[in-house]
Formats: sequence, structure tokens, C-alpha cells
Amino acid sequence: MAGADRLDDAKLRAIADAQAAGLVRAGDPFDLMAMVIAMSMAWSPVSNVYAATEAEPAEVHDRRRALLRECVQSVIAPGGQEPGPVTARR
Repeated sequence: MAGADRLDDAKLRAIADAQAAGLVRAGDPFDLMAMVIAMSMAWSPVSNVYAATEAEPAEVHDRRRALLRECVQSVIAPGGQEPGPVTARR
């Protein structure tokens, strides 16, 4: 596990640096990274909710990407900043 920890060190430092600069909300950098990774897996082939496929229309993938982008922005935003509205809705 120690090797895996080293692989995340640069990412965790980048999150901590962004927090220090006021660009990312306070919180444990590892927890924030884990949250973003978990959110990004929502429609992946390993999802326990729903696995997206190439057979779905591009608009569906675009809508999901927009939703994911805005959810991640909301989760990491410092001081309650709101992301923009989701542009591609059902």
C-alpha cells in the first residue's frame, strides 16, 4: 500500500495547495479526492448503480458529463460558491 500512497502524493499536494490558495473547500485532501473519484465512477462499467454503454446517445453522455462537472464543482467549491446551471437537462 505504501507505493499506492506515493502515487497519490502529488495529487494530494495539489489539492492542499489549491485549498491554501482558497480555490478548493477545506477538508481532508484525501477525502475530497476520494469523493470526486467516486462521483466520476457513477456510470462506469464498474458502477453498482448503472453501467453506461457506447450504445447510448451522445446527448445522454454529454448530459451526464455536464451534471458530473457541476456536482464536482459544487463539492469542491470554497465558501459555498455555486457552479453554473446544468446546461443539458432531460
